[in-house]
Amino acid sequence: MNRLSIANPTHLVPALAASLALATIAAPTNAQTVVSGYTTGGDDMNGMQVLVDFLDGSSESAIWGTTGYNAGGAFGTTWGLSLTSSTTFGAPWTFSATNKLVRSLSINAIPGNTMWDTDWPTYPGTPGSANGWTFQVASGQAPNAYSYSVPIDISVGDLWGTLSMQWLNGFTGTMRFYGDTDNGTASNPVQAAKPVPEPGTILALTTFGALAAATRRRRNQLG
Repeated sequence: MNRLSIANPTHLVPALAASLALATIAAPTNAQTVVSGYTTGGDDMNGMQVLVDFLDGSSESAIWGTTGYNAGGAFGTTWGLSLTSSTTFGAPWTFSATNKLVRSLSINAIPGNTMWDTDWPTYPGTPGSANGWTFQVASGQAPNAYSYSVPIDISVGDLWGTLSMQWLNGFTGTMRFYGDTDNGTASNPVQAAKPVPEPGTILALTTFGALAAATRRRRNQLG
């Protein structure tokens, strides 16, 4: 799986983002996602899947929904994730947890017709996405590591489907963080990139095709 992972983050240097993403992302083919615009508010991401794993081995998931004007969130028994703003660019998300220590938080944006838009050294990155904002803690206990995974089909290395965070010793309290998102259109929603075949698979298919062609030629000669 293509993945961009960072340990002990405070911010992501754009040049590092470029080198890591270029190392893991293949050029998109048969792209279908169309960016509807680069302003996504808290009430524009309904359907995102939020998963929380706890240190005790249990887990809980919730679906992002509208909670008010420009506001949305996903809430579990002892935790909540929310954002109130007309844009995710420069507006902080709030993640809170009580009673149980959180081991990890994973936000799958694709079911909400949404994608994570990270910083890219050459504007605008993927056409139509404008500036992005890579995960950055504003206040509270930062995770020990975070990662972006599931590249979007049109991405040049800046658009991702899932943002995940991990705390080795668990998390409780409140953390506010930055992270930009974009939406797809209704007719061309956000889709993950199709897996790129491994070189061995490509070689096997090429060899099989060559053998099949040789067999057909031999049959024609015998016939």
